[in-house]
Amino acid sequence: MVGQLPIGPYRVVRTAEGADVPWYIIPFDEDGNCAGPRTRDRLLDAVAAGDFTDIVVFSHGWNNNWRQATERYEHFFDGTVRMRHERNLPARLGFKPLLVGIFWPSMLMVGDADRAPEIAADIADDDAVEAGWEELHRLSRFVAPGDVPRLFELAQLEEISEQDALELAAILAPLYATDGAETGEPDAPSAAAIVASWRVPPTRRRSSDPADFGRRTDLPADPGGAADPVAAGWLDFLKPTQIIRGASVWLMKDRAGRVGARGVAPLLARLLESDARVHVAGHSFGAKVMLSAIAAPAQLAKPVHSALLLQPAVSHLCFAANANGKGRPGGYRSVLDRVGQPILATFSKHDAALTKAFHLALRRDGDIGEAEIAADEPPSRYAALGGFGPRPLGVDTALVDVLDPGQRYGLDDAGRQVVGVRCDRTISDHGDISNPSCWWMLYDLMTR
Repeated sequence: MVGQLPIGPYRVVRTAEGADVPWYIIPFDEDGNCAGPRTRDRLLDAVAAGDFTDIVVFSHGWNNNWRQATERYEHFFDGTVRMRHERNLPARLGFKPLLVGIFWPSMLMVGDADRAPEIAADIADDDAVEAGWEELHRLSRFVAPGDVPRLFELAQLEEISEQDALELAAILAPLYATDGAETGEPDAPSAAAIVASWRVPPTRRRSSDPADFGRRTDLPADPGGAADPVAAGWLDFLKPTQIIRGASVWLMKDRAGRVGARGVAPLLARLLESDARVHVAGHSFGAKVMLSAIAAPAQLAKPVHSALLLQPAVSHLCFAANANGKGRPGGYRSVLDRVGQPILATFSKHDAALTKAFHLALRRDGDIGEAEIAADEPPSRYAALGGFGPRPLGVDTALVDVLDPGQRYGLDDAGRQVVGVRCDRTISDHGDISNPSCWWMLYDLMTR
């Protein structure tokens, strides 16, 4: 285990003006239960007693362990402050922010070193079967009973041959299945097609230097380098644990919805009772966490002030008035009435996870338009928002090119509710979301 965190802020960071900013991390379990209730209560007490002007709630995405999630948050916060300082960007008068990071179990088979710390004894002692293997047992319920022993054998190998990969793909094929009721497609892609979606060059890794976080490197595979958190099945097929994490893509997608609707939604509703303006941001499946929280049936005291979706791993039709061609709206259509400003959503052709794999891994009819809460053109109706931008284009949806810091986005045009930001120039892969163009989007939204 990493250790135990005290009740209260995880850390205190500083604004560009040097003012202290409390940063809380609120953890949730796979069903959306808050795993740090005393820390959550301390946060709510601080909000009620303080005079904060802005609260930023950020959710990490799929396949992030505790270390990766906290590093992402810290790098994004520090980068935003550094950009403001270097460019002399002013804060709003009286600006006093508070930061909230959501942590949810988004990765299978996590070792002790990368699990979330216990938070003031709110999480039970680690005296059960390792959580990752418990989740592998849960995953095994969706494969043929006769294949379960072999699944566990393959999962424990350090590396496997391509033939073994094909066998594992055949075992996991039910996890990729759709009922085909609307598409007329086969129930699942072939084992060869599944293995093809797992491939990624083995040398594509990230430097362990924090200064390189969010930038692509050409370093060779090196145990000292931190592997980029992968997403949506675009995996190195020689690593069984990564393959199984990839096969869990829809399991984690559904989990993100549960965490958002059951856990984050009540917290968000309480934060919106304050006088502060509340801003939400989410990366990958973290966008689904935040959208599900906003869309939950609970009555909100006021709208969320702004929403920033960074390479969102949700349907490109999630905001559509008619997502399936039969009059069914996208599952997050209701969010448009609950966010005060147009929603900014980044997309990039360089995001291989969302342009090449997402629509293959998520092919269930329920994934069209994200109806269940708890290249240039999309290749299919299962395509990702972070790969191709929001559709259909119309009076309330627009696509724009990414802007550099200092250039304001034209968000005041009548009718715009969702703006897809084409970030081919600044986002080089799925995890490359902590960079000046993304920091600027958050600043732009927060200072309106």
